[in-house]
Amino acid sequence: MVSPPTHSTIAVADGVGSWDKKGVNPKHFAEQILSTTYEFIKSGEKDPKIALTKGFAQTVQIGSATVCLGILHPDGIFSVANIGDSGFLVIRNGKILLDSEEQQHEFNYPYQLGRDEHGQPHGTDLPEDAETYRLRLEVGDIIVMGSDGLLDNLWPKQIVEIVNANMDESASQLAHTLAAEASKEAEGTTNYVPFYHRAKQEGVHYSSYTGGKMDDITAIVAYVGEED
Repeated sequence: MVSPPTHSTIAVADGVGSWDKKGVNPKHFAEQILSTTYEFIKSGEKDPKIALTKGFAQTVQIGSATVCLGILHPDGIFSVANIGDSGFLVIRNGKILLDSEEQQHEFNYPYQLGRDEHGQPHGTDLPEDAETYRLRLEVGDIIVMGSDGLLDNLWPKQIVEIVNANMDESASQLAHTLAAEASKEAEGTTNYVPFYHRAKQEGVHYSSYTGGKMDDITAIVAYVGEED
């Protein structure tokens, strides 16, 4: 989700694919939690965690998703609520200013918000479990937000290098460039991506694999500018 400048909101909700085995389209819950949450933001809610809590309460779709939600306020404060393994980076002067951390119960089992077939919360994770970030941005800062398909296939250093090499592109074009590069890494067979680095650290059964991680890939880029 990318809102008009009026609300300066960006968000990624990544539906958990395993629901497909139960005949549930993973995108439906992800789409709904963004739409219900954004209604509260449009109504004036400035705190992303509160907006996410209210939005989650309005969901009825079966499924679950990780969510990263950020709001840039007129005073330059960027507030983020992040639950699961989607995430974001803030780049300033060509270097990483902040790199969010993923939330995992165990390797490859991220925190997630969801509803079961009875309308009850799926699992134990709730919006209040989201990690929150609050920092003052400056004109010229760049925000890169993405699903784990982006962040599991591109190292933070790679993301910065791609951003620095394509500063002439629009935010939308740069997001496409990042997603395309992540897709190339995902299709690789001999490369060593962040996902398998973490697997090796955990000692899980595929920690010795090389190659990219095939997954849905979502990328958002936002340039921070002066308020009109």
